[in-house]
Amino acid sequence: MARLVYAGATSHVSGILRSPDAHPDFSPRLHQGWERMTADLESANPDVVLIIGTDHYETFGLENYPTFCIGAATKHDAWNEHGIPGNTVLGDESVGLSLVGSLLERGFDVSRSLEMPLDHGYMVPIQRVGLDQRRIVPLFVNCNTPPLPSLERCRDLGRALREALTELPDDLTVAVLATGGLSHWVGLPQTGEINEDWDRRVLELISRGDLDALTAMTDDDIAEQAGNGALEIRTWIVAAACAGATGGEVLAQAPMHAWVTGIGIINLEVAA
Repeated sequence: MARLVYAGATSHVSGILRSPDAHPDFSPRLHQGWERMTADLESANPDVVLIIGTDHYETFGLENYPTFCIGAATKHDAWNEHGIPGNTVLGDESVGLSLVGSLLERGFDVSRSLEMPLDHGYMVPIQRVGLDQRRIVPLFVNCNTPPLPSLERCRDLGRALREALTELPDDLTVAVLATGGLSHWVGLPQTGEINEDWDRRVLELISRGDLDALTAMTDDDIAEQAGNGALEIRTWIVAAACAGATGGEVLAQAPMHAWVTGIGIINLEVAA
């Protein structure tokens, strides 16, 4: 039976790698947070890392845009968009296929991709927190192309995912890392705005395990208050529910206007 040994969440904007020191007032505290996350992941030493993210019309387009999709491949190439460097990372086909089968049994019609290249939503955290030598299983969640899965459905997916992880063979150890958010507007007149109060509120709710309050939000309210990019908190909800929604520790938070994104980094408590 596999064990979940780590869970966390972080923003994934490409500026993290392209201009790491863009804001001297905020950058140091963020990098301290990522260094803590890196150390905690290294200490957990997972066999496999399940990265929950979205896609920015690189791998999936309007001709084929799933709601949920798991990459089941022996390797994953990188798109290297936005000037982001990135090498091919190892995958785990058997783990990916096993998770697809287990989630199907639990009522989630999850797509599978045997060739799933990864964009900056995955590659930025992979590189920033030292996962490029780990086996990566990507879980795609539609966060930007309506109709979107409801926040409640994402919470339920996280709960089912925890059950599915325990059914993996060979006493594997697994880490779960969500990527995306926090407040930011993409391709809209408000691009560049950040709602730091909203970011702090979301981090507070996750840190105390209050997924009921998170899933009570509406997409219209999220988009109005924190931008269309903030709809990516779906990935955080999946990860928090998978961990057991018992709480977490905020490692860092800052309004990075140079990256046009509110940044958050959090370790999630893993319930027994």
